[in-house]
Amino acid sequence: MDPVTPFDWHRMFIGEQPPLFFLEIVFRVVVIYLFTVLLLRFMGKRGQQQLSPFEFVVVIALGSATGDVMFYPQVPILYACLVVVVVVTLSSLAGQAQLRSQRVNDFLEGRPRLLIEHGRVLDENVRLERLRPDEFLGLLREEGIEQTGEVRYAFLERSGKLGLYRYDEGEARDGEPTFPLHLAGRDGRVPPPRPGA
Repeated sequence: MDPVTPFDWHRMFIGEQPPLFFLEIVFRVVVIYLFTVLLLRFMGKRGQQQLSPFEFVVVIALGSATGDVMFYPQVPILYACLVVVVVVTLSSLAGQAQLRSQRVNDFLEGRPRLLIEHGRVLDENVRLERLRPDEFLGLLREEGIEQTGEVRYAFLERSGKLGLYRYDEGEARDGEPTFPLHLAGRDGRVPPPRPGA
């Protein structure tokens, strides 16, 4: 490999590739962007809490684009700038499409899915969201739910968090305990507190 000449402006900004390579960069970014969004869409909501699929892809793409140009002298700055512009433009266009079309929005972001109805866990919907039973019980515990009969409706939101409609006090039904199975008694019930605990 030839030694790198510091502050070679042509190498830093343009690189050694022909000008048509800039168009190839745009094509590469579009393909990888769409491919990644599609994969994230089928990954389930729990894989991307707090971030929409587009925000997630933007973070990945921008991190890669800006990281490479910072460390590798062979990567011209304009290549990274072009990647950033294309990614941000795609993200903006996707956001506009979501505002204009509910179908596009539902396909890309998904819809809230009902997981508990009148205290009963809808196992098929839990499976469709690729949630393990222990993971689902953990989400309920995080919301202070001791047993599923306390919940009128539970939705897995687009953000990956649970949205709950609780029964009023005194209206709760019998349901499944959310206590961790490996710590519960044989009957699945919460063990009594130890003396002095």
